[in-house]
Amino acid sequence: MTNQRASAAGSAGMVTRIPPLARFALHSLWLLLPFGIMFWLAWSSWRADANIRNQRKLESAIRAADRCLDQMDSELGPWSPIPVPGAIHSPPVPGSDPQAVEARRRYAGGDFEAVLGSPEGLRSEAGLPLRSLAALQLIRKESDAERLTELAAVLTKSADFVTPRFLEAAEVRFHELKIPLPADLERWRERWKRMETESSFASEIDVSGNGCWMERDGIRWLIEIRPKSREWRIHDEARIQQLAESIRTKEERDNMPEGLGLSLSAAGEAVSSAREIIDFAVRERTPWICKVVLSDEKAYVRDDQRIAQRMTALFGISAAALLTGWILAGRSYVRAIDLARRQSEFMAAVSHEMRTPLAAMRLLAENLESGVAERSGQTTQHSRLIREECARLGGLVENILAFTRKRGAGSFEPFDVREMIEDAVRLVKPLSEKKSIPLEVHIGEFAEPPSGDAAEIRRLLLNLLDNALKHAPSGGRVSCSTSTDGPDWLLEVADNGPGIPKHERARIFDPFYRIGDELRRSTPGTGLGLALVKRSAEAHGGTVSVDDAPGGGSRFIVKLPMLPPAP
Repeated sequence: MTNQRASAAGSAGMVTRIPPLARFALHSLWLLLPFGIMFWLAWSSWRADANIRNQRKLESAIRAADRCLDQMDSELGPWSPIPVPGAIHSPPVPGSDPQAVEARRRYAGGDFEAVLGSPEGLRSEAGLPLRSLAALQLIRKESDAERLTELAAVLTKSADFVTPRFLEAAEVRFHELKIPLPADLERWRERWKRMETESSFASEIDVSGNGCWMERDGIRWLIEIRPKSREWRIHDEARIQQLAESIRTKEERDNMPEGLGLSLSAAGEAVSSAREIIDFAVRERTPWICKVVLSDEKAYVRDDQRIAQRMTALFGISAAALLTGWILAGRSYVRAIDLARRQSEFMAAVSHEMRTPLAAMRLLAENLESGVAERSGQTTQHSRLIREECARLGGLVENILAFTRKRGAGSFEPFDVREMIEDAVRLVKPLSEKKSIPLEVHIGEFAEPPSGDAAEIRRLLLNLLDNALKHAPSGGRVSCSTSTDGPDWLLEVADNGPGIPKHERARIFDPFYRIGDELRRSTPGTGLGLALVKRSAEAHGGTVSVDDAPGGGSRFIVKLPMLPPAP
């Protein structure tokens, strides 16, 4: 049991040996540490969420790239067999079936109308389509515009192996009759030209590849190849770029996350691309490649930055509030410690101030009771000293009661300043005579008496005079004066004591505060006098200040309104 008590006592001693500020810092750590952990966890969660959002953005962009490739494949149309090189200039062998023979006989006999009604695919001895030949012969004889248009449609229906000479012959007839060429003839010319281009490409391409770009007559063509099925698609560069730009722009507008773009290329050459900063993903369908690229870095990170800014602002405000609260709590803690210290000093000072008059009164009373004072002829002197010590003790108790109970002034009524000051001077006269300090009083003229709580202002003046007499040296001087200043009047008390350092002037009006170390102070007091002065002045709507007195010492200036506001 003894060891346990010793251990408990030792632990208590260790706790009490921790300085107050260190103890406060230790307690604050329990608040700051969870906040720091919470901040770190929230920031880590935000970063993880940002990574998930970015991954979802990328997945959405990849899906858009796949859709872009699907649409390009759909819009470019079906695949067709790769033609045999030179087949366009090699007519097929004409058929020997009865229908073909009959159609050739009628064509030779000039029955073009009958040939025009024969089935498709019948060929002449030279391998040319019989219906197209019959249509051309009728065009040369016909003059009706509507009928000519019908014949032109029949002429161009089977464009394979119909050479440009057919077109030239038909155009001659239309020009002779001054009839505009039908659209079928114009399209037929373009079709024949494309067939010739494709035929030349078919003789040059590598059918084992997947695609390439080739040029004819200043026009570049994209050739897509399926080696296994020997199929191809061929489109000119203008159509490829127009189609790719349209599809890419629509996908970026409707489905792409902000800041990301698509870049389309075919057979190694870009056909439509956004501003490219970084490649994020690549989707390939030979010979097409669609890349997901970062096109606008600021736009891409705008959402993350906005959320980060909000979180930073939130945590900044929280941290500022926490820091402010911590600082205010620290200041309150320090002030509480300082107030406790001053209260402890106040109790020591009060005990000392009360012990001295009580001990003196006890000694004087014993002398009176034992007859010592009567035998020495000091009865009257002893009685006077007892009265002075009682007055001193009464003043101390009055200050303490005024500070603990009085919270403001009473009713405000006009009073005589001269009478109030003379009454206060009369009360401190014994102390001034004891220290041989003359009291200089200068009372100014008042047009009308000021209003206020006369008893409260008298106590204010008594505290200032008592404070001045305590600090003034023996044989020094203390002055009290009044004057008017517009709607206010001034009450000044000055002495030629040691003065008050400037760095202490802001604190001398705090309760229990006294300058210097309690054990080395040469003047008695409790630290309540000037606090009561400030409270009384403020209760009247006035102020109190201190500065250097002329010739050294301190000068206290109380500024009070002539007509203070109602209490």
